[in-house]
Amino acid sequence: MNPTITQDITPAERLAMIVAAGVALFEATLPPLMRERPQAESIEQRPNLVVSADRQREICLNCPLPDCFGIGNDQCLIRVEARRQWKRRRQARG
Repeated sequence: MNPTITQDITPAERLAMIVAAGVALFEATLPPLMRERPQAESIEQRPNLVVSADRQREICLNCPLPDCFGIGNDQCLIRVEARRQWKRRRQARG
């Protein structure tokens, strides 16, 4: 048994530790330039250039969905509005 692993961790935590160790070993084999990871940017952090911030706030505050799915989900009404506006702009151009 590995002395660095305690018995009070969950199977998911144990699996995460195994994966992290594997990633670290793999990255150690890469050249230095390839080891640098770009900062991951979640969908929530990226600006939505189609729907204005005021409109996003309005949609969010009046959301009829029982639970917030988050902007990353296709059911989010902000995403629905963004698609609607994108389609309008696309039709107006061509």
